[in-house]
Amino acid sequence: MASATGGIDPTSVAAVFLGPGEGRQIPPGDDPFVTVKVERRHSGGTMTAYEAIVGPRRAGPVAHVPRTWDEAFSVIAGEMTFLVGDVTHTLGGGSFVFVPHGVLHTFWNAGDEPARLLIVFTPSGIEDYFDDLMPVLAAGGETLETVIALSERHGMIVPPTDRPPYGPLD
Repeated sequence: MASATGGIDPTSVAAVFLGPGEGRQIPPGDDPFVTVKVERRHSGGTMTAYEAIVGPRRAGPVAHVPRTWDEAFSVIAGEMTFLVGDVTHTLGGGSFVFVPHGVLHTFWNAGDEPARLLIVFTPSGIEDYFDDLMPVLAAGGETLETVIALSERHGMIVPPTDRPPYGPLD
């Protein structure tokens, strides 16, 4: 008989109720920031969800191919550009994007206003990447090579690029 929790340890699962701006904040760069809403310790490892604010004319992560997790993006406000595979889409508030594992993608805000996203990863694990990235950023050691090495260590394939992550587009 299947368990009510689907085989997940119920001691590692917790309901989460957060108001606007609440959650664990992680600044991946000078302008954008991430507020983690749900992570492994809440979901038993099944998902991570975070809200991202991407400032005007700002890059998101380097283009990458996640080996194990799927990503879902809901554009809450503003306008974001997504590269998925070799196709670019510019989408406004209320839009949704799903990217399965194994598919190259990235995103950026090419507009003049901040954009707000809710991003869901399944299974969880992306929070480990951000936790490892924070000390590097705090020490001023963020280089493209460092970010690529961290990305690859956390299950992402990063094709050759010269575009720095999380910085100005110009």
